[in-house]
Amino acid sequence: MTSLDLKHRLAALMAAALAMPLQQAAAEGDHLRQTLAANDGWAGGTSGGADAVDRHIYKVTNRSELLSALQAGGEPSISKIIQVSGTINLSVDDQNRELLEKDYADPGYSFEAYRTAYAPSTWNVRLDDKKKPIRDLTGPLEEARKRSAERQKARVVIKLTSNTTLIGLGKDARITKGNLVIGEGTENVIIRNITFEDAFDYFPAWDPGDSWKIEASYPGCQETRVDAAKGSQQCPGGRWNSEYDNISISGGKRVWIDHCTFTDGERPDHLFPPVYPFPNNLPEQKVQHHDGQVDITNGADLVTLTYNHFSGHDKTSLIGGSDSRTSDAGKLNVTYRVNWFDNAGQRSPRVRFGKVHSYNNYFTGTAALPIKGAKDLEEKHALALKAKGEYPVFRSGFGIGKESAIYSEHNVFEIKNGGPETAVAIQGGTRFFDNGSTVNGKPVDFAAVLNQDAKQPISSDLGWKPDRYAHAPLPAAEVPSHVQANAGAGKM
Repeated sequence: MTSLDLKHRLAALMAAALAMPLQQAAAEGDHLRQTLAANDGWAGGTSGGADAVDRHIYKVTNRSELLSALQAGGEPSISKIIQVSGTINLSVDDQNRELLEKDYADPGYSFEAYRTAYAPSTWNVRLDDKKKPIRDLTGPLEEARKRSAERQKARVVIKLTSNTTLIGLGKDARITKGNLVIGEGTENVIIRNITFEDAFDYFPAWDPGDSWKIEASYPGCQETRVDAAKGSQQCPGGRWNSEYDNISISGGKRVWIDHCTFTDGERPDHLFPPVYPFPNNLPEQKVQHHDGQVDITNGADLVTLTYNHFSGHDKTSLIGGSDSRTSDAGKLNVTYRVNWFDNAGQRSPRVRFGKVHSYNNYFTGTAALPIKGAKDLEEKHALALKAKGEYPVFRSGFGIGKESAIYSEHNVFEIKNGGPETAVAIQGGTRFFDNGSTVNGKPVDFAAVLNQDAKQPISSDLGWKPDRYAHAPLPAAEVPSHVQANAGAGKM
């Protein structure tokens, strides 16, 4: 080989080496400006920051850089593309030092003192005019909890701005320990290829009236207190409520979330069991440190979620926050296509008011077995806690709420210990349509299932029919393999 040949060969090798990262960058560049097809669900046509000029394309590696990029040099609504590199922890100070519970906590707050002050044995001895425990907690410990919560909220809640594409670089982009919010007046947002992890609330609130009831089967449960063994304090109920979702679409419009993964990370809620004794120690009375993964509320509209992986979480995706918010009627229109609800306990989604199109989604989980052999209710509670294990119990996939209209097609449910009656829950609504879905490998007539014991008939006439199909639905048999291979961050 001549020296000239050697030079040519070395030059070719160098060019090949340089081409590899350039090809990767080009591939990522193709995704940077990608928009949602005009007919791809309710958010069809969402463009995010696709037409951003070069000076408004940012690469961010921490919270401060993310906040700066969202403001785009004083033009927050201008088209922008924000590339997330590595892990961004949102619970940090301005020097990127992680902030923990002790950093946010008010001097007057401790969890131990709080749980003691509002324990059912103490707080529930008096009922309000509606014969419920007083739900608005008062006193110095609740005030201290609120001050602590406000400090955390000021750091971990990040408001996105209009005309933004937020996209992860490579396969390891993460946003952790915080809550992205797409609020009222914010429109045209794309979020892609990011793992969202552990939106952890250090200061959950106890609601003594949530799910509380006078239940005569519980020993000593009665309206009027007689002594420590008899009275309203012996009745079951109360829940811990947390504040933060991974993503909250709270009034925002035209949002596309694609190829993202959602997880509670290393602090799943099963690590925080109930802190009160019987009768307030059911599995659902665990100390809840995470709220939703993607919640869509307060008049939000025109949302499409595609190829996402929702993993190991209880209350996954709420659409519509309250039966009383009638102004949500005509809004909350959402499409779910090719998502994996993997060990998701419930709300996949739970819908009020909205028109929801769900097709080719994959639901996997384990329902609770009936509790057998308990000699009394106290032992039944203990066995329920033991049976729960280390996963969210699958309670339901779809939740049919007030004035909702869910159109389901070719979805697949694989529910250990469960069946069709577990896949869909009636929660105040009257309409649900399904075509071609399966439960545990078998076709299901959901109309028949839902009307077996319904207090109010469930109609399959929704008053609307989807007409926005960028992709024809896959047969149910093809859904599991397709979803597992393609859903989640790092799989674009």
